[in-house]
Amino acid sequence: MAKNLNTVSFTVLLLVLLMASTGILETEAACFKFLGECGAVPFPGTNADCTSCCVGNFGSAVCAGRVEVEGGVKHCHCYGTS
Repeated sequence: MAKNLNTVSFTVLLLVLLMASTGILETEAACFKFLGECGAVPFPGTNADCTSCCVGNFGSAVCAGRVEVEGGVKHCHCYGTS
């Protein structure tokens, strides 16, 4: 039992080190910074429209634009790296 536990622990540690060294963890976490809102309220478009609006307003720092409902009203929220 202890031998299996050590093998699993070593494998998980190796996987985390691999992900950290390739930047996978950083790129996923970087897209959670709220940059602001974009477009009309309520926002009539899709996530793709929202992303286009965000790139137009905030530039290349944008990695995602998502249509989210706040208080029953659709808003375009921009997320990015800066």
